[in-house]
Amino acid sequence: MVELIGLIFTFYAVFTWAIASLVYKVGLKNTEPKANLFFRLCCVSLGTFIFSLLFGSYYFFSGLTKAELVWYLMMSLISGLSVTVGDLLYYMSLKKIDASRAYPLVQLSLIFIFPFSILLFGEELKVSIILGGILFLSCVFILSSKDRVEKNELNESVKDKKHEEVILGVFLALGAAFLWAVAILSFNQARIISGDVFITNFLRVIMACIVFFPLGLFYPVYHSGFKKENRKYLKSFIFIGIAGILSLGFADTLYYKAAKINGLILTSVISINTPILNQIFSILFLKEKFRKRFFLAVCLIIGGNYIVLFF
Repeated sequence: MVELIGLIFTFYAVFTWAIASLVYKVGLKNTEPKANLFFRLCCVSLGTFIFSLLFGSYYFFSGLTKAELVWYLMMSLISGLSVTVGDLLYYMSLKKIDASRAYPLVQLSLIFIFPFSILLFGEELKVSIILGGILFLSCVFILSSKDRVEKNELNESVKDKKHEEVILGVFLALGAAFLWAVAILSFNQARIISGDVFITNFLRVIMACIVFFPLGLFYPVYHSGFKKENRKYLKSFIFIGIAGILSLGFADTLYYKAAKINGLILTSVISINTPILNQIFSILFLKEKFRKRFFLAVCLIIGGNYIVLFF
């Protein structure tokens, strides 16, 4: 039986993720992905720490055995690193392709979540899941195809370069999809051990922040969001940080709370509706071009969604 509170949590996450993706796209016009990565991690670390104090309970640590604690921390670390690297790939894809193209692609994380949810968490395998996965995959080929204007109006060298950018952006988005799936699966395992999503989210984010901090010693670009010469772009960094707090910090937490209530597969399937809002917001606020095949691709994703859910 699907519980309403789980649906509310999921749809809040869907809305927040769609809005945050637009903020990232706009912010990345003036800033570099690696510069944003660590700055955003610091913001989200602070936000998730506050959320953990308000809504979490650290008492569960006292009930864990040593083996459970080690496994819990390992799953939290894997989730934190995979979601962070996945975010970096997503940022890089936004530099190459439109948000309305990138976001449906990263939703293909579902094709990785489904089989591992069955293997790890004992959820049921259905023919509908296989059919839905085929529809999800088919949208990749649609989204990576050339625009008609590129074929008819641009010279050959510009067309080839543009298409190479699109293909690279598509592969970066697919890499993000895979890593986000790993993050979701490992977080869900950590959540099962602890029973607390707010503290788990804080731990995975702060672990990723600690791991990425030393990179700035060898690759200063990771710390450049805090440097004086980038103060003129401070507004962009702050907006991305706030979007990260609301998205990675809070919406993700409610998503895992919904997974606890309604199951990971059901919650993940419902979250695939995010590209609809992303497409609408991209056209309305970013004035991105409406492409009929994007609508077709999103319809395929939604069709796969409802096949999995209702058949």
